[in-house]
Amino acid sequence: MYDLVVIGHLLKEKIRFADGRKIGPVLGSPAAYSSMAAARTGARVGLVSITGRDMPDELPDILKTAGIDMQGVHQEERGTENLLIYDDTGNKRLEFLHKARQIEFNDIPEAYLKARMFLLCPIDYEVPISLLEELFLHQADMAVDLGGYGGASSQVGRLSIQERIDYLEEITPYFRIVKGSREDIHRLYEDSRPSDEEFLAELTTRGVPLSIVTRGADGALLQDGTAIHQIPVFTGRAIDTTGAGDSWFGAFLAEYIKDKDAYRAAIYASVFASIMVERSGGVNPERMPGKDEVVNKGSGLHF
Repeated sequence: MYDLVVIGHLLKEKIRFADGRKIGPVLGSPAAYSSMAAARTGARVGLVSITGRDMPDELPDILKTAGIDMQGVHQEERGTENLLIYDDTGNKRLEFLHKARQIEFNDIPEAYLKARMFLLCPIDYEVPISLLEELFLHQADMAVDLGGYGGASSQVGRLSIQERIDYLEEITPYFRIVKGSREDIHRLYEDSRPSDEEFLAELTTRGVPLSIVTRGADGALLQDGTAIHQIPVFTGRAIDTTGAGDSWFGAFLAEYIKDKDAYRAAIYASVFASIMVERSGGVNPERMPGKDEVVNKGSGLHF
């Protein structure tokens, strides 16, 4: 049985930092970062995605080398390509050069359907509601990263504020776990944005059992039922935060699946992300720590 099946587009990505540094093309996307982090944590991971024939073989091979099952990755004429640009304040902007088609339920291999958890982490609405409905009928446990549902990775101007909020309200009932970044909240609501705590409270009123806001250098907030936990960071020298929130979530889910201890899993995920931001280079096993390295760095934290 698969522990986690991740659904979302893979990216052929170039990154431009505020200080002028450029890297790429590298393998990117929430699906790539979260699946790699979960696999490095020890989960058995399957991936459902679309790639283009122009994707260099060495990029998806990075995921295969980490032990991620790729039978759900479908190669077509062109995949999703983008340029990721950071400004001086650390905010990011995505310029899409090409987008692959939507991912449909029939793209999911039958062997994946009994997975313990599904993580839906689109870049820009490529995982439609029809797929959520089908998984729901299979009684699947589902988690979502809101970055691609109106959040930070979504195309600017694609939907109005009200359309984004209405869409969020429509999909929320399908999920057991919802994660958004502070940047996602800002993009979703713009000037009318709620505080992190208000956003978590809103998700709770909609029936979401477990919700998370990742907040960069301020750590994360975890709401588990009626309890809210502040999750700290464990680094002071980040050099590349690309993919940190996605990796945090992948590591969190890989640990949470084991015993449903959300606080312990969140501390583990924070240590994991704190290590990876001290390194650069996109999605690769050298950047992401293995379980032993995380445990050693977090010695005394009891996870």
